Amino acid sequence: MKTNERNYMKTLKQIYTENMAYNQIDPSLYARYRVKQGLRNENGTGVKVGLTKICDVVGYQMVHGKKHNIDGQLIYRGYSVDDLIRMQSGDMVDGYEQVAFLLIMGRLPDQEELAQFKTILKDEINTNMIDEQYETKSILNALQIEILKLYGDDPNPDDDELPDRMQKGISILASIPLFVFSQYHHTLFTKYPLHDKGLAENILVLARNEENYTLQEARLMDTLLMLHADHGGGNNSTFANVVITSTGTDIYSCISAAIGSLKGPRHGGAAQKVSGQFDALIHSCKNGWDDQKLEEIAYSLLAKEYYDRAGLIYGIGHAIYTKSDPRAVLIKEECRKLAIEKGLEDEFELFSHFERAACKAMKRVKGIDCCANVDFYSGFAYRMLGIDSSLFTSMFSISRCAGWIAHHLENRQSNRKLIRPANIYVGERKGSYND
Repeated sequence: MKTNERNYMKTLKQIYTENMAYNQIDPSLYARYRVKQGLRNENGTGVKVGLTKICDVVGYQMVHGKKHNIDGQLIYRGYSVDDLIRMQSGDMVDGYEQVAFLLIMGRLPDQEELAQFKTILKDEINTNMIDEQYETKSILNALQIEILKLYGDDPNPDDDELPDRMQKGISILASIPLFVFSQYHHTLFTKYPLHDKGLAENILVLARNEENYTLQEARLMDTLLMLHADHGGGNNSTFANVVITSTGTDIYSCISAAIGSLKGPRHGGAAQKVSGQFDALIHSCKNGWDDQKLEEIAYSLLAKEYYDRAGLIYGIGHAIYTKSDPRAVLIKEECRKLAIEKGLEDEFELFSHFERAACKAMKRVKGIDCCANVDFYSGFAYRMLGIDSSLFTSMFSISRCAGWIAHHLENRQSNRKLIRPANIYVGERKGSYND
């Protein structure tokens, strides 16, 4: 940028800063005009904006107009995730492939279909244009670019036939892990290292760049992938995908937009915050701890006196789940097994006790019932698996891609209306320019 352009841009920034009040909306106006800020009702529940057969997220029941909290449930195509995970046994680690097939196709695969699907997910990759040297600090940003490049490599990218869109989606799902780890390691990966194994084991090897792992490590990774695969049509990244899908545009643009949403720290980036919080917790407790000390730390977090001083306890609380987040419960169970295997029982107990202390502090300070959410134990799980915190959100995107594809296809088939909500203008009305 030339000097005169740089000076003018500085002037524009100053003008914008001086006029920021023109963009400030008085919070009281939302209630006055009955606008649901953040698409949330007054009781915190989400505004209903669509219908889906893919996934249900249950954390409360409405009885005679009142909200009653219940133990959380996550349902994929009618199946509880608890049941889907407990179905996994033996030495085969392919729960994520079963879930991806279920979400996209609408039913669980038989053994032959599962074997074929696993093969396709390792063969239907497009690595023609991978660039592992992007000048970007964000792997998610690089991932968006790679997916959009697939559009350019597709001879018929705007084909609106649903089976063709499904095929393009499967190619994206198969290719995403190679995109992520090529960027992370700055090394070109054009195939999966373990062709006879499932995605969970291949992702472990790619993330750590070494082939040694235990069965419990693979099971924990598979559990993480399964539980992050979808979370209903209302989560921000899936809704972003659905909104753009309603325009009729290509699936590459829709998945790329979903990744842009997931990149935000209020959505997919939360697990990294949890990891940093745990680092601070471990440091504070290196000379010993008890429940009273953990409660004091929880109160300090809420009082903006600890860690990043944001007044938040990361990994605690959820918009829907209050009594329990089923994903956190299941990940915690697998984490306990791996902690025993790795000799990390003390660290696991620290986090488990802090979970109780944090929920207790939230009740006393904010008067709300809450529970650990999926990010609380996801960060600990990734730490035990030896995966760098900079990869946490990218791992989330690898998992969630199956759900994005499913919702994209469902909405292209069933909801042909352009999503176009309305805003209410609350700005000034001025006279003519010459007045």
